[in-house]
Amino acid sequence: MSEIDYEKLANAIAQRLAILPPPDKVIWTADQCADYLGISRRHFVDRVSKQWGFPAAIKLPTDTGSRGHDRWHAVDIQAWVSKHKCAS
Repeated sequence: MSEIDYEKLANAIAQRLAILPPPDKVIWTADQCADYLGISRRHFVDRVSKQWGFPAAIKLPTDTGSRGHDRWHAVDIQAWVSKHKCAS
C-alpha cells in the first residue's frame, strides 16, 4: 500500500475548487434539475418546470443563433425546493 501525499492531494483539491463558479453562477440542465429533485427528466420538463411559480428557464442561444436547451440557476431551484418544505 502506498503512502498518501496529503500536500499534493490538498493542492489538487484546491485547484479543482478554484475553477468552480460561485454558487450563484451555477446553472443546471433539465437532467441535473431532475436528479436534484429525484424525478425523471420527462416529469421535470413536462410538468414541474411548467408549474406556476417555478423559476424561469434561462434561454441560452447556440452558435447558430437558435435557442438552445433551457437551463436554470441552481440557487433558484434550491430556493424553490426550500419554499415548498412541509412543516414538521
